[in-house]
Amino acid sequence: MNERIKELAEQAMGTRKHVPPVWQFYDIELAKFAKSLVEAVLDEVEQRAYYTGDRDWSDELDRRWIQLEFGYGPIHDAKHDGV
Repeated sequence: MNERIKELAEQAMGTRKHVPPVWQFYDIELAKFAKSLVEAVLDEVEQRAYYTGDRDWSDELDRRWIQLEFGYGPIHDAKHDGV
């Protein structure tokens, strides 16, 4: 799982010592949830940028860099295909 997602999961879990880290049990599910959440936010940003005429947001470029931050997408795949 992407380190950024793990970091956010730890923050969400707080300091509950009696609960094991969430990704130990739900690694795949948490990654799917995080990807779905990121994509939903990106879709919302894209839609709002379109309606407001915000030209600072570039769906073709910005979306890919944000996906990379969370460990998936075309830039991530290209980066890891050569490894």
